Amino acid sequence: MGSTKLILVALAAAGVLSPAAVAQAPELFTYSPEAPLTNEVVTFTAQTSGTITWDLDGDGACDDAAGPSASRSFDTAGDYDIRMCVNGDELINKRTVTVLNRVPVASFSYAPAAPMVDEAVTVTSTSTDADGPIVAQSWDLDGDNVFDDAGGATAGVVFAQPGTFPVALQVVDRDGATAQAIAWITVAEPLPEPLSPLPTVRFEGSLRRSGAILRLFMISAPQGVQVAIRCRGGGCPYGLKRFTTRRDRTRVHSLERRFRAGAVIEIRATKQDRIGKYVRLRVRRGIRPARVDRCLMPGVRRPVRCPSEPS
Repeated sequence: MGSTKLILVALAAAGVLSPAAVAQAPELFTYSPEAPLTNEVVTFTAQTSGTITWDLDGDGACDDAAGPSASRSFDTAGDYDIRMCVNGDELINKRTVTVLNRVPVASFSYAPAAPMVDEAVTVTSTSTDADGPIVAQSWDLDGDNVFDDAGGATAGVVFAQPGTFPVALQVVDRDGATAQAIAWITVAEPLPEPLSPLPTVRFEGSLRRSGAILRLFMISAPQGVQVAIRCRGGGCPYGLKRFTTRRDRTRVHSLERRFRAGAVIEIRATKQDRIGKYVRLRVRRGIRPARVDRCLMPGVRRPVRCPSEPS
């Protein structure tokens, strides 16, 4: 024990100094970290010699640990009194440790991941707090930076037009600490309806060593569908043929043509504001022609995978 502290202890024993005055003398133990967080282990280390015991639970009795150092953690934020006793009650040194609250972590998910206009979107909080609990959750669903549109772990929102919109969540823990999370949700125009029924195309023919003989093909489509048939390569009877279906029926086109390998026949069946049908047949030498079936989006010439097909 340092000489200064020994003098103070002697003066206290003689009644010259009060125990409080001794407690206010230079600290006889340190702790680390100096600004601990909840649930973080704090280590207390004596800076003097002697028989060291510790009061770690604030009950005034140095009976929680013994030795030159001791450790504990704290579940909740606040001020905690820690005492070190030297040689029984010969010297008591007290320090107040301020334990800091852990700020919550705000986060959320939303579904569906790619919403359409006028489709209900559900937002779900996935927020956490290491020293919990989270006592309040509120949502900004209209992008005005005010969290007054909904409360609770889940909420719903509908977007009336396409675009990218901010949605934010604010959470508050029991100590009043807040955290926020934001996501930008992209909303798309709803997909147009497909032709119903979706047109079907069927070919009949036989293989040849140099290509194939196509005798006829049949197209079934609802009324008012515009059909364009384009043919390129050896054996094509025409370059482009167009017609509009008058009623729901199967239309049969007789060909009886020999097509050389490399010839391509494309069929486009479309109707305004509807998803149409695209078929491409490429004649190959001595093997079955290669066929591709795709969809045609309104106003887009390039065929794409149909919405119901896997990507």
